[in-house]
Amino acid sequence: MILSDNVINNWANALMRIAIKEKKVDKYIEQANVIVDVLKIEQNFVDILSTHDAVVDKHKRIAIIDQTFGKFEFEVYVLNALKILLEQEAFRYVRQIFKKVRKYLAKHRNILYGTVWSTIAIDDKKIKLMEQKITKQMGSEVKLINKLDESIIGGVQIIVGNKVFDGSLKGKLADLKILATHNRGE
Repeated sequence: MILSDNVINNWANALMRIAIKEKKVDKYIEQANVIVDVLKIEQNFVDILSTHDAVVDKHKRIAIIDQTFGKFEFEVYVLNALKILLEQEAFRYVRQIFKKVRKYLAKHRNILYGTVWSTIAIDDKKIKLMEQKITKQMGSEVKLINKLDESIIGGVQIIVGNKVFDGSLKGKLADLKILATHNRGE
């Protein structure tokens, strides 16, 4: 089964509405983050739960969801959504759906997500400091995710929405090249 963008949006919209109605937006954002992050790392988990053979029947796969997410006290509607997606043989779309849930709820909470590009991993303490600084500049709460890119040479590049904060050596070299070209009259 292939889910269209409309169906993915409908799932995400429904979960967002439940989160708002239940006054559990922050909890749903947190749980969406966990699902998106864990399933990115554990592709085998997605493969097992997306299996359509008799070896791992639906009841066993549903039990896996209960054992995995239930013990961490995930919201009942989140658990039920995971189970329904499994039953509809659409579990492989869980990450896409919960990315949208996170996006919709973040917009509802006026939270912006961005990426800190660096050559080496940045510790959480430094990320928090960057988030605070960018939050002040943007006027909205900013959450940053660190991703690695060796091509930036050194420093960091932060992208939030359509804004780029470039403190990378690659960015500074590009600025110098533009300045040099401008000064030569080219």
